Amino acid sequence: MFFVFSKEKIQTYLVSILTVAVLIGIANIESVKTITTSVTEKSLPIYNVQTEEKKVALTMNCAW
Repeated sequence: MFFVFSKEKIQTYLVSILTVAVLIGIANIESVKTITTSVTEKSLPIYNVQTEEKKVALTMNCAW
């Protein structure tokens, strides 16, 4: 069985492998820290704000 690779196919594979390697490296950076939050206080959504400016805000709630 023979595998035939063109120059473009080899470049595509190399770019894909390097991209995955960089993403894995970024995901494993030790300097990334998590933020702990307090569960004793419940945050409520902001439905409206009194202002003189005429502005509209669009939000998307993924998990209500």
